[in-house]
Amino acid sequence: MNSANQPIIEVLYPRFGCQAGDNGNVMYLKACLPEARFIETHAGSRPYFADARPDLIVMGSMSELCQEIAITELKAYRDRLIALIEADVPMLFTGTAGEVLAQTIVQPNGARIDGLGILDAVVRRCAPERFFDVNLCRFVPSEDEAPCTVVGYKVQFTQIEGNNQTSFFGRNEVGFGLRKGMSLEGFRHHNLLVTSMLGPLLPINPDFTAWLLRLVTGAPVELAFEDLSRAAWERRIQEFKIPGVGIHI
Repeated sequence: MNSANQPIIEVLYPRFGCQAGDNGNVMYLKACLPEARFIETHAGSRPYFADARPDLIVMGSMSELCQEIAITELKAYRDRLIALIEADVPMLFTGTAGEVLAQTIVQPNGARIDGLGILDAVVRRCAPERFFDVNLCRFVPSEDEAPCTVVGYKVQFTQIEGNNQTSFFGRNEVGFGLRKGMSLEGFRHHNLLVTSMLGPLLPINPDFTAWLLRLVTGAPVELAFEDLSRAAWERRIQEFKIPGVGIHI
């Protein structure tokens, strides 16, 4: 960590990455880590990570156009981003943010957009078809730590083809993973965490968030509003197990 009292958290494209309440993740991080330094990297700006090592990089769900802008801008820093991943810098990409890391994004008309090529994945945009679901996901922090349950929502126009058999974020008990019919959710490589779950993921997943903050700071962190967070998490676990709860017509 950069400082015992001041972890540095870089938020990539916060004006883009706020769809479906994904900005709630950064709001919650600020509540849990009031001493942290938050650096916002906007479109047209050189990322902080290009020249320094943040303690956490976060990017939230964004529109297709914003994805393409992010890809164009981040291509210049692709090698640096890979180096930080290999150096175990924690990164959290939620919703559609992780799709920019794919090899390719395929449009409904078949046109292809090159992604950053960091993940072994091809993203297929299927608009106007939309995919809804709830996820109840088993996340394993490490071999030495007990697994925890992560709950979340999906609303997306994409399905992802890729091999995450040995590099998945978690295994879903409820809800689809990379695509319909698949239970393995997202990607994980070193401390790069990629999930298509969107919205305020951190405020409603206290065990996962506590683990992430320990990873970032190197010490236990008292969660903000923990009683409310845990109550919301427990309620969703109960509700998500109701048959058909994730089905929308």
